[in-house]
Amino acid sequence: MKNRLIGLLSSALLIILMLLPFSANAQSRYVIDNADLMTQEQEAALSNVLEALSAQYGFDAVALSVNTLDGKTPMEYADDYYDYNGYKEDGCLFLISMEDRDWWISTKGFGITAITDYGIKVIESEVVPYLSSGDYFGGYQEYASLVASFVVEAKNGTPYDTNHEYTNSSGYTYSNNSSDYSDEEDGDFAVGSLIISFIVAVIIAAIIVGMVKSSYKPVRFKASAQDYLVDGSLNVTGSYENFLYSNVSKTEIQSSSSSGGGSSTHSSSSGSSHGGGGGKF
Repeated sequence: MKNRLIGLLSSALLIILMLLPFSANAQSRYVIDNADLMTQEQEAALSNVLEALSAQYGFDAVALSVNTLDGKTPMEYADDYYDYNGYKEDGCLFLISMEDRDWWISTKGFGITAITDYGIKVIESEVVPYLSSGDYFGGYQEYASLVASFVVEAKNGTPYDTNHEYTNSSGYTYSNNSSDYSDEEDGDFAVGSLIISFIVAVIIAAIIVGMVKSSYKPVRFKASAQDYLVDGSLNVTGSYENFLYSNVSKTEIQSSSSSGGGSSTHSSSSGSSHGGGGGKF
């Protein structure tokens, strides 16, 4: 319930900011649409949201689109753009590259805390469908809304992670154990489907067994293997030995593994620490 309320509040804040007056010709350091994926009006509306986020929380969230990565990887391009363009130490950047249809989110400072590896998977599930359908403005809107929710929750000391799952405004919870969303109704439906499938399988199996059994003719077993031999049909001319199997004893070696929470990090060309993740759309 708390997660859903936060999602609704973030969405409401996003809508309010979108309705604020803006200039279509305004230049923004938070929205850099070099690939011309949005109209000027859309850029200005998105800029309102990201500027308000920066002013309220001291957190820079950047939306960047390009036509080419100039030979860099999406990670390198996103990290370098954030590092070398005067943004705050705490923030994130969402990159869309039309060259090979790549997306990447780079996190820095408090952004690494607020947007964990789990959070990046949530962003992928919520945002990438917009990109795949060509709705880039919708994708950036969803990105802005999610970042606002993540920052607020992290500021409260409970960032969304494997032990604190995110629930969107529709009531769906992103589970760390699955790439799909799930809620109570989906779970009940899955259990019901499983029971029905099991019953049907048992009925079908019983019918098949009955059909096979009815086709068998009763056979009286012989008391000795010798009774099954036909006279003169067995003639042993030689013998040899084959090694059939061996007994092997195995001992399992235990290895430790992490719980999967938090953020994995790397160093950018400037030496700064970044988190992040991405893929294709």
